[in-house]
Amino acid sequence: MRNARTERIAVFAFLAIFTAIALFPIVWMLGASFKTDKELLDGSLWSFGSAGISNYVKAFSARPFLRYLLNSLLAAGVSVVITVVLGVLAGYGFAKLRNQYTEIIWIVVLASIMIPIESIVIPLFLQVHAFGWHDTYAGIILPTALNAAGIFILRQAIQSIPNELLEAGRIDGASEFRILRLIVVPLLAPSIVVVSVLTFSLSWNSYLWPLIITSTDSLRTLPLGMAAFQMTLNTKYSEIMAVSTFGTIPMAILFVSLQRYFIDSAIGSGIKG
Repeated sequence: MRNARTERIAVFAFLAIFTAIALFPIVWMLGASFKTDKELLDGSLWSFGSAGISNYVKAFSARPFLRYLLNSLLAAGVSVVITVVLGVLAGYGFAKLRNQYTEIIWIVVLASIMIPIESIVIPLFLQVHAFGWHDTYAGIILPTALNAAGIFILRQAIQSIPNELLEAGRIDGASEFRILRLIVVPLLAPSIVVVSVLTFSLSWNSYLWPLIITSTDSLRTLPLGMAAFQMTLNTKYSEIMAVSTFGTIPMAILFVSLQRYFIDSAIGSGIKG
């Protein structure tokens, strides 16, 4: 009994230390966004700054960050929809509708995960330019919307669904799409949320591709706007912290509100078989 209690205390202490280390940069950045540059450079970590929200006001006056935010939300949202819809269809095909070519195609999909976008950015740009998508929302979103990692996660989740459930649907006369919609998708809720958050995060933090494909300020995403703001003359460190905090808030809210689905997905993967 004493050993079990000691183990729980040790685990709690470890998790508390790990959480403090992980949260410290975020808390420091939030506090720095309310300070003046002088207060920030003085090194006082825990004192609340006297600048208030003036850093946010100055930053938003210098750049249209709300427009950048909307662009990022649009790009990330559409990417999530495309990845989830096509990922579920592809994952179902790879997991339950196998034929002699399935394994070969699946290997190709997995291999694409190991190809960084930096290595294909030139031919991708030329192709997108040929489609007339340069400096458009379609050019920002569509070339990188579907990611193989999402297909992999959904395929693994679909594989854990018993074939007997699908056969029961087929015996009742249901089509494959009806089986997918009424049986498979409801069981995939935790995995779909995980894929959605990961896809949203990848799109939200994307910098290289939007930088290459856009040339007008009105189409810039939040990372591009933040980078442009940092290069502005006379930009203060405290204002940069304000912008960085603004860019972090949506992802933090998204993860905190959906964290239980990560746990459900992990538990579901652990009890497979």
